[in-house]
Amino acid sequence: MTAPAVPGGVVAEFGTGYLATRVLTAERGYLWCRGPGPARPRPFTPVPDAVADASRAWTAHGARVVLGAPGRPYPEDRRPDRTRGDAASERHYRVPAPYSLGHVLGNHAAAPLPWAALPRLLHQVGTVLRRVHTAFADSPVPGGPAGAARVAGWLAGTPVTPAAGRLRQEALARLGGARMRRAAEWCADLAAGGAGERPVLLLGGVSLGSVIPSPRGDACAVLAGEELATGRTAFDLGWTVGELAEFRLLHFTDPGSGAAAEHCARAARALLSGYATATDPAGPRPGPADTRPGPADPGPDLDAVARSAVLRVLAHGVDYAAFVGWRDQLTSYLDVVAGLLDHPLGTIEGPPGAPAGRRTGPGTEEQ
Repeated sequence: MTAPAVPGGVVAEFGTGYLATRVLTAERGYLWCRGPGPARPRPFTPVPDAVADASRAWTAHGARVVLGAPGRPYPEDRRPDRTRGDAASERHYRVPAPYSLGHVLGNHAAAPLPWAALPRLLHQVGTVLRRVHTAFADSPVPGGPAGAARVAGWLAGTPVTPAAGRLRQEALARLGGARMRRAAEWCADLAAGGAGERPVLLLGGVSLGSVIPSPRGDACAVLAGEELATGRTAFDLGWTVGELAEFRLLHFTDPGSGAAAEHCARAARALLSGYATATDPAGPRPGPADTRPGPADPGPDLDAVARSAVLRVLAHGVDYAAFVGWRDQLTSYLDVVAGLLDHPLGTIEGPPGAPAGRRTGPGTEEQ
């Protein structure tokens, strides 16, 4: 493979049919180059000028949002194997480290940062997400979140690969029609405003793989702009909570994994606490209306966050089947999702220490 004309040497390269990533050395840090994988159903979202302008203020308590710069399209004979190579082939992000929080949890050899840094960093992410969500009274981005749309399409019977189709057949047997209809309703709800809640600008689902810590673990950069959307605030929060729940419920279940599971639970609570307690600096807001949270703001809707988190766990299984391939372990995802569809707050509940937020709508015993 011939390397494209970008500075520095390749530190790491990884990806799936959905997203391809290369990490290169750069002046004063690293350059992350992320492009659509060859099987991605739709390209990265464009970034409206209003969003780009507002993003300059999206820094809070050590966290900052990095929208990235468009990469140059590749000639067909020189593009990396894992990218589509179209005009929106890549986004480039200048960040301080060659690893993400996903590496911190799943690959200690690649990420020397200790697990104990996760709660502090996720608290910062919650704070900066609040700033994003309150930046616009009406989002300038059309369309709901892509993650919910992918899950909704799969639930409706339009899997993109044979492996995803096989997973759906397993789901019909393990989840049942009632649970699958419930999941589809949750997908639709997250793309609309809840009771008394206006749809806001979403980063589109913040994952641990898109949060890059500083080497000392005292700050982080949130890579965004690839899946901007409009919908409920709970979507962005739940997408991160769901990933932490997935580690806790599916990967850290061995008797010796208690400390790791505890760090995941603490990190989820810290994210929600950072969001609930965030305040904005004085001064005009970059969006069209001032919607600053007041001192009595009730915080995130925990029921909606939990439903989004359940969909995140399901989406990871669906995406793995669609963009990587079949593995028998995928049925474990369905078994966990079945329980979470009945008791969605299980994505948030962990060791003692309730997260800040409010409860609305049906309880966890809904059928």
